[in-house]
Amino acid sequence: MGFDFLQLINLPLWNRKLLNGYWILIGLSVLLSIVYNAIGSSTGYYDASPLISLNTLWMCIGLAVLELANFWLKRWNDYLVIIGGCLIPFVLIYSFPEDSVLLTMLYLPIVISVIYFQPRKVIFSAVLSVSAFLALYTLCLRDTALYSDTDLITMTIVLMCGTVVALGIVSRGSELLKHLRQSLASSQDLMVRNVLMDKQLKIDALTELYNHMSFHEYLEKLIEQGEKYDLSIQLAVVDIDHFKKVNDTYGHRAGDAVLKKVALSIKLLVSANDFIARYGGEEFVIIFTDMELNEALINLENIRMFIAEQPHEELGGEPVTISIGVRDYRKGCTKEELFAGADEALYEAKRGGRNRTVVYDPERQKTTDP
Repeated sequence: MGFDFLQLINLPLWNRKLLNGYWILIGLSVLLSIVYNAIGSSTGYYDASPLISLNTLWMCIGLAVLELANFWLKRWNDYLVIIGGCLIPFVLIYSFPEDSVLLTMLYLPIVISVIYFQPRKVIFSAVLSVSAFLALYTLCLRDTALYSDTDLITMTIVLMCGTVVALGIVSRGSELLKHLRQSLASSQDLMVRNVLMDKQLKIDALTELYNHMSFHEYLEKLIEQGEKYDLSIQLAVVDIDHFKKVNDTYGHRAGDAVLKKVALSIKLLVSANDFIARYGGEEFVIIFTDMELNEALINLENIRMFIAEQPHEELGGEPVTISIGVRDYRKGCTKEELFAGADEALYEAKRGGRNRTVVYDPERQKTTDP
């Protein structure tokens, strides 16, 4: 299946949110400096520090460089964001080495790497975190009374354990994504099969028009709407003249070609609001809506004359003609009565010499030529 669930995750948007979060952390570090100074001035335990220290300035410069790199090096954006997640803790811990709680921030790049669901990025973040801790220990932590060589080993092990947990989360997440892909694939396959089955049930395979069953379902619903809202509906039954002779003379393959061409001709000359179906054999039905009977008759005559002018290579260049019977819907008319009237008009067209359109007149209980 050519589908990657991770494409649904807007990683550039998440990277942007993380970079914004880093700038917020810088602001919090300045706030921490204010608190640090307030406590120092009230207790006299330690000297005040500048609100914007040199370390904070370097942190801002480093993050600005990452912003530029993030803009120009799109391919490496994820790694740049992870590096930013290591830069912030490094500077904060370096600025406040006595605050042991800040060491927990070294997990930040490891936590961030989990959202990418790629083990190599988790390992990359782990290497950064461990390297940052070793550098901090060498630069400032070992000079304080809070840390010893044992703490060096312990913290390294703790970071490695966090990496193992992160890799486990990524592995489990990958399994869930795999199951989700399989579920989505199965759902899509089932949906496609349902669509194909629905099409097979409703569409005539030869002409690609709606079939007999679809016609009756649609007409029944349309009659219900007609009873409620007094809709204008006309039903036409179309039959190809002398079609048995076509099959007997030229063969069924030629007959199938004629059916397809007649169906296409009808489709070309009706509107999107009209309904066309192959009723059976060489017989078609057309349901007109949103028009009066005279308009429907004009359309039917255009269809009849257009088909009569179309040559068929399968018939040696000869055309075929059609006969049409049509009945106008009136409120109270049932589906069966509507079809029976149109069908009776069709037989009148046949008896009258074919290649003509006849309208059923319910008032006189007989058909008349339009």
